[in-house]
Amino acid sequence: MYVEKLLEDMTLEEKIGQMFMLAFAGNRLDEARVLLEEHFVGACYIGNENVPTPEAAVQLTQALQSYAGRTRLKIPMLLGADQEGAWSVMTPASSPGPGNMALGATASPDDAYRMYKVIGQELTSVGLNAIFAPCADCNSNPINSIIGMRSFGEKPDLVGALTAAAVRGAHDGGIIATVKHFPGHGDTTIDTHRGLASVNRTQEELAVIDLHPFNEGIKAGVDMVMTSHIIFTALDPNNPATLSPFILQNVLRQQLGFEGVVVSDSMNMQAMKKNYAPHISAIAGLKAGVDVMMLAEEHYDHDAATYLQQQRELITAVKAAVESGELPIERVNDAVRRVLSLKAKYNLLAQSKDYEHIVGSADHRQIELDVARHAVAILRDDNHLLPVSRARSIALVNTTQRSSYAGLGATRGIGPNQTTAAFAYFSDAMKDKYPNHRLFSAEDVLAGELDLQPDELVIAVTENYPLPGMDFDQSSQLQVIQQLLEVAPDRLIVVALRDPYELRYLPDVRSYVCAFSFRPASAQAAAEILNGEFEPQGKSPVSVPDTEIVA
Repeated sequence: MYVEKLLEDMTLEEKIGQMFMLAFAGNRLDEARVLLEEHFVGACYIGNENVPTPEAAVQLTQALQSYAGRTRLKIPMLLGADQEGAWSVMTPASSPGPGNMALGATASPDDAYRMYKVIGQELTSVGLNAIFAPCADCNSNPINSIIGMRSFGEKPDLVGALTAAAVRGAHDGGIIATVKHFPGHGDTTIDTHRGLASVNRTQEELAVIDLHPFNEGIKAGVDMVMTSHIIFTALDPNNPATLSPFILQNVLRQQLGFEGVVVSDSMNMQAMKKNYAPHISAIAGLKAGVDVMMLAEEHYDHDAATYLQQQRELITAVKAAVESGELPIERVNDAVRRVLSLKAKYNLLAQSKDYEHIVGSADHRQIELDVARHAVAILRDDNHLLPVSRARSIALVNTTQRSSYAGLGATRGIGPNQTTAAFAYFSDAMKDKYPNHRLFSAEDVLAGELDLQPDELVIAVTENYPLPGMDFDQSSQLQVIQQLLEVAPDRLIVVALRDPYELRYLPDVRSYVCAFSFRPASAQAAAEILNGEFEPQGKSPVSVPDTEIVA
């Protein structure tokens, strides 16, 4: 692809199309076809709803690339997904790994490299060519509702090292990587799917904490950086990063030296839509330095009947802004040149015919499990209950009410897309190891129907999931654990298939095992550590307020 010659030959409409990334519900390919063939849109956001299986992914990516192939210039599509461990596509067939916080608990760049190489190999085998990962956010705020386990941890050096390793692994797996959410989403309490957040760190703090991992990712050769819809008061008190020329030009381009493609986080998130008219924010973002505007649909705000019309109106508004001089044509050419250069760098039409032996392969599942094992940490064992003998009688308790799991399938394909509860995977693994076990639900315990035997060990499982635009209901978990502490304080083990932040509210729990993940491999690894099959190696990559932990 001869970028300069192609750029010179493009019409304004063709250029503008390359600056947009669309999304569409399920398999509504007609919406995509119109935007790709008639408006030359050059990229798509792909969620699990679009590609629930590898077979569906192959069919979809071939169809989308065929639409692009029917246009005059036949520029291939950039097709990206949130495959970052905590969020995933082709679930449960793919091998996304235990997620970034678990990788942080391994403190191993090699584990991060191996896991992201697997991710790259699996996605490229079905025709996807970009991932919106890894998250380079330092999760320094324990009540961050949307990053959490999507982060490698809170320490800039660790997050930076694993970010760089993940970028290299993804690239060696053949896929385009993205570091996000620039300049850092780790110190927020507001989920930007719901509203506009602010970070009030000083410039010095931002440089030392938040910018460091992005700088490491850039030095590792990352091709895309995703912006955040967050106001950083020390950098630009008036504009969120996505709309800030200072943050995107002075900080990202000049200070950090990034020369690749800047992609916005979804412009349909409430941080944008509640505060800006769509055409105003799109034009402002492009003027500020965004090269590709992501128009991913959000599960709580999608009307399929009007979606296509809204996107057409937005493209028309950007064209009018260029024609009026509001959006300089030089800025358009600069953005499109970067997009075309990225597409020229990668063979976007490459697709293995052997995806059946790649996605979820035995080798990939083994890497996933190895990494998950390295992550599991014993953060407390004051009563020396670990490891647990196979001969021990076990009362296995799910602390999460059944109704809480309904939200796992309600995020319209965005994430995390694991609809089987982590407890189910854990209990299956435990059944094979402990023949003398009994299962109890949260409802059983809250109804007073727990009839423990005198020698029975109690293992209570807690879970958490980062859900876009909503919270996973954990309200029953502390209640159940408090009741268990009343009846079996010295023979209670809590197994956390989640982040460890709940420890702040569990001062009386004396045995606590954390997998830092809700993924199936992590559930199995936690069961193996309990059983003494492997020595625990994990170290918590985050601190817990008012709480001392040993790892």
